[in-house]
Amino acid sequence: MKITQIKVPFPIEYGRGRGTNAYLVEGELKILVDSGLDSEENRRFIRKTLEGEGAWDLDIILLTHGHLDHFSLGTYLQRETGATLMVHEADSEMLADYSSHFSRWFEEIYEHAVEGGFDPGILGEARLKLISAASILSRSASYETFTEMSLAGGAVSAIHLPGHTDGSVGVVVGDSVFCGDVAIEGSTAVRDLKDEFNSLEKLKVFNKVYPGHERSPLVRKDIEALESHFVSRLEEVLRVTKGGATLKEVVISLYEGINSDQASYRLILPINQAIAYLKYLEAEGFVEKKGGRWHSFRERISSPVA
Repeated sequence: MKITQIKVPFPIEYGRGRGTNAYLVEGELKILVDSGLDSEENRRFIRKTLEGEGAWDLDIILLTHGHLDHFSLGTYLQRETGATLMVHEADSEMLADYSSHFSRWFEEIYEHAVEGGFDPGILGEARLKLISAASILSRSASYETFTEMSLAGGAVSAIHLPGHTDGSVGVVVGDSVFCGDVAIEGSTAVRDLKDEFNSLEKLKVFNKVYPGHERSPLVRKDIEALESHFVSRLEEVLRVTKGGATLKEVVISLYEGINSDQASYRLILPINQAIAYLKYLEAEGFVEKKGGRWHSFRERISSPVA
């Protein structure tokens, strides 16, 4: 199998952001793992890149998960090349109607955020900006879903890696895995930290781990460093909540320099991450919520709880 990494830029017309790592896997089939954000500039970029590799005749566009920065350029490629676009069943609703999916996700955050001390007006403004952006970037496409997948005579397969999203997968080729946003150098956003820890454990058996952003590939020590990062974040939450703390106080402690009084969509991911930490600690019996405040019972955790 030939593996070619393609760094798809973040479109300059959308402001600042990080590019997406897509990967061309060539053997019996020509498979593109993830795609990047759609834009006129990126359409020209991906066409020139794939044609240069002799791979414009793609067979499959295989998504590690259903976030826009991984599938939206893929919808263009699906229409232009006729390739099959594939996503795990649990993330398929994102491709079907990303704005509705995002709106439901936001409402879950909103309830916790308002109770936790954030201004409803600021959150509402952030919601409008994010839903508007999702509507602009979403593109309709035909796609196929899977829960288990084996391609090219078993040379390419998928393992379920929930945590970042419910339908995140790792695309396995030999002793390598393309993991999307389950593992990124430094940190990654999580929806369910318990699932995330279990998924990171699965990644440790691979010699090379190809993430959806930043440095690639990663190795076992990078996965262990990410685990340690999450543990240190959890212990910071325990410290902050020792005498009781609101969600807003937890977010401000975790994300130094964040201004919770400014109308900014940049608040949403830190809020989401803090909620994931608190839910994990609550499920493990380390914290308890009383009214709108969280209270911790321990100061440290030695390792992720399996």
